[in-house]
Amino acid sequence: MPIALQAQQRIISGIVKDTAGNTLGGASITEKGMVNNAASTGDNGKFKITLKGASNTLIITYLNFKKQEINVQENLKNHEQIEVVLENTTSSLDEVIVVGYGKKKRITNTGSVSTISASEISAVPTSNIQNALSGEMPGFFAQQRSGQPGKDASDYFIRGVSSLNSGGNQPLIIVDDIEYTYDQLAQINVNEIESISILKDASTTAIYGIKGANGVLVVTTRRGVAGKPKFNIRGEAGAQSPVRTPKFLDSYNSAVLVNEANVNDGLTQTFSQNDLNLFKSGTDPYGHPNINWYDAIMKKSSVQANTNLDISGGSQSVKYFISGGAFTQNGGVKNFSDGNDGVNTNYFYKRYNVRSNLDIQVSSTLSLRLDMTARFGDINQPYNQNVISNIYDFTKYHPYSAPFLNPNGSYAYAIDTKSQMPTINAMLATGGYSRQRRSDYNVLVGFNKKLDAITKGLSLIGRVAYAGVVQNTLNLARPYAFPPSYYYNPADGSYHLNTGVSSGGYTLIGYRTIGNTDLDNQRVNAQLYLNYDRTFGVHHFSSLLLWNQESYRDDQAAAVPQKFRGYSFRFGYDYRQKYLIDFNAAYNGSDRFQASSRNGFFPAIGLGWNLAQESIFKKALTAFRIFKLRTSYGIVGSDVAPGNQYLYNQVYNQGAGYSFGQTDQTQGTISEGALSNNNVTWEKAKKFDVGLDMNLANDKISLTVDYFHDERYDQLVTRQDIPEILGIGVAPENVAKTINRGWDGQITYKDNIGKVQYSIGLVWSVAKNKIIYTAEAQPRYPWLAVTGRPINQPFGYKNIGFYSQSDLTNPNVAKPITAIPIQAGDLKYKDLNGDGVIDQNDMGPIGKPNLPNTTIGVPLRLGYKGWSMNVLFQGAYGYSLGLIGTAIEPFQSQFQPIHQKRWTPATAASAEFPRLTSNPTTINSPAAYMSDFWLIDAHYLRLKTLEVSYQLSRKSLPLKINSGRIYFSAYNLVTWSNVTKKYQQDPEVTSNSAGDSYLNQRVVNLGLQVGF
Repeated sequence: MPIALQAQQRIISGIVKDTAGNTLGGASITEKGMVNNAASTGDNGKFKITLKGASNTLIITYLNFKKQEINVQENLKNHEQIEVVLENTTSSLDEVIVVGYGKKKRITNTGSVSTISASEISAVPTSNIQNALSGEMPGFFAQQRSGQPGKDASDYFIRGVSSLNSGGNQPLIIVDDIEYTYDQLAQINVNEIESISILKDASTTAIYGIKGANGVLVVTTRRGVAGKPKFNIRGEAGAQSPVRTPKFLDSYNSAVLVNEANVNDGLTQTFSQNDLNLFKSGTDPYGHPNINWYDAIMKKSSVQANTNLDISGGSQSVKYFISGGAFTQNGGVKNFSDGNDGVNTNYFYKRYNVRSNLDIQVSSTLSLRLDMTARFGDINQPYNQNVISNIYDFTKYHPYSAPFLNPNGSYAYAIDTKSQMPTINAMLATGGYSRQRRSDYNVLVGFNKKLDAITKGLSLIGRVAYAGVVQNTLNLARPYAFPPSYYYNPADGSYHLNTGVSSGGYTLIGYRTIGNTDLDNQRVNAQLYLNYDRTFGVHHFSSLLLWNQESYRDDQAAAVPQKFRGYSFRFGYDYRQKYLIDFNAAYNGSDRFQASSRNGFFPAIGLGWNLAQESIFKKALTAFRIFKLRTSYGIVGSDVAPGNQYLYNQVYNQGAGYSFGQTDQTQGTISEGALSNNNVTWEKAKKFDVGLDMNLANDKISLTVDYFHDERYDQLVTRQDIPEILGIGVAPENVAKTINRGWDGQITYKDNIGKVQYSIGLVWSVAKNKIIYTAEAQPRYPWLAVTGRPINQPFGYKNIGFYSQSDLTNPNVAKPITAIPIQAGDLKYKDLNGDGVIDQNDMGPIGKPNLPNTTIGVPLRLGYKGWSMNVLFQGAYGYSLGLIGTAIEPFQSQFQPIHQKRWTPATAASAEFPRLTSNPTTINSPAAYMSDFWLIDAHYLRLKTLEVSYQLSRKSLPLKINSGRIYFSAYNLVTWSNVTKKYQQDPEVTSNSAGDSYLNQRVVNLGLQVGF
């Protein structure tokens, strides 16, 4: 039957779209004057509602779209169905953004806020939402240090870092106005999320007081919409593979370089010419094996899958949103098990999420909410093994150490290494696993009582939230036991049992179960606040008064509970959405500090002027809908304190016994710990921000840009300028100071060519910090000082090439005094102090810190009829990367192509690597002598995310399915980086490390989403 008005039954059918022609699923349809008669659109934008009143009018609402009233009779005069076109207010006058404990319109907001709808990142095939935010939100800096299943969440910061305390740079995380931890955020299913905002300046973070100095990440979860139950199912599966596969030299080329290093070191060559010939020909696979341990152990790809089901609906009295999901992520290690013991020694991650958000309208003035969520996760990994580290580690396994298996199927071992360990596959097949099992529970109960009887626009809101975390580790393993392994001698066909330090004997002992409780904590938060929002003609007022208390208890550590209590206040006013003022303040404290220094006052003010509302501006520049100047200034704090929770207490430590008298009379001892600090208090930050928001050309162009200057002072550090003659340690003091400044923003252009809609954007973030004071000892030379440098500035030697033979005999060429004589081809360093000796006094600042100071994102979106494509290019630069040990050093790492570019007398003019040596303590070692030779001024550009989808037509769908979408998505699809010129690592790996973390993954994914 055609979609039409059936007069007898008063059934109204229709469709809701945006101005570009895209259907809007989840829009609310309410009959005017009949608040309990409501429906909502399906994923295809269609709805059906039976009119029960006499108004003949429907009210259509949708988040970030203008509300519209439709007269049914007039709309159906010349049409078979009602077609509603809602005007998108995104980046326009009525766009709503989430801030601390409330929402504001973009046009009247004076603070610096970046926001994104979860629907824009929901198809990104990654287990953690923070991995999908880099390049999408101005001011968001992220680094994905590992790709290990279950442990691949990015480290992230808002506007870079400002604190000298590493833990003092993590932003506050708020989910539905309740504090979450980093781990809890990483486990949230993106399907549960409505929107994500980051609050960056004092105007938006001062309301959090002593927790707001590092910015705030605010997550809002989805809630039910009145209407018939809507079921939405999404299933997807994809393949993972490393972003970069390491390349190692084979046995022949490795042996050639080993011989050369031996000659350089004055040692006898390890391999004869016959050995080299056999390595090269491969005719003796057991006596002269050639094993690429990465290829032998790791799979080309592994599988991940994600399934979600959510149900939403209800009436005006009761609305519900229920969601459940399962995510699995397999590891890249091959299966070496014999299949009989059922033990999975691979990496994997399994997560199960369930959420229920319930809204109850008890009366016209009282509403209740009940939110419950639970998350269960398993992280599995090989017991007591870092597989990637073992593969990279030349000291444990050479490509020629042992065959993968002996001819009779027994395990081999690395007979030519010091540890003589069984091969990696033998350890994986028999070693067992370590499994973390984690359960998170969250419950929130709240009410909203309208107090219009007192004054219109006044309401009282209360919430109590509970969060519990339990994490256990179960090890099923053979601790301190190795599998039986043998050396096979192909000359006589004999087998010799491994009886060395890594011997497993003749038999394999059974598995043992070892358990441990890692986490067991509870957090209880209570909030009560008055909210006021009212308009008097052209004057709009809003205010909030909040009481907030929290208790955190760590039962696993048996630690003293941590307490927090505070009060917050917000007042806002705007005149004709033209002149804007916001005042935010918090008075709160933490029991980490002594009572007299526990509480502090943190105020901030924000001012705005929307010139586009001025009559002169409107006449002169009619294209602008928004041209708003804004600025803010305020003080916020951070209660993250290093060391003891109560630094203001003097600590005395119990020591070993001491013997007194002529006979042994042992008595216990007590020693004085580090001196206490009665004045210890929180770190503080003065934040200044000035910004510009513009919308023009009918909202086709939108721009937001901010400049910020943060001064972090009273930072807790341990003084280094106190003479050691004091004879005792001292507590940290609030003396250090840093500044952090930069700018960030976003510009977007969107339009259409016929039926093709498109948008292109540029997102950028720049943040550069500097240490102003840190109580360091007066250095002997100015280049040794950290003051005036960026936080975490690396120090090392300045490389000026390689020593030549003539340099060795020239007394005017500075040289280090080392136990191993300097040779031609060694790295040559600059003598900064001119004393003719290379030593620690010649170490100065080299390169940049490891956190990029600049990130960019280029989001591209394209739509045509049912087709859509979203692309994000994301890049970063302004940071350095230098690795040590198994990542790059010969005889510690596997030999790599760069080692073939080493210095020799014949290649002295073109060499890219120092001479080869087996000694790990020479000046060529980055672990012993870090220099800028090993540092790369790094940058990268990724095709970060890609999504291509097709919305299936209703006619092509079977049964009662009213919407369907098939999509292809990808993550980390392509990476361009200069890091690969020296290192076989991902550009986001941690600097000054061995670079042996689980490799970051590229994911390609195929999914199907249906609704009914």
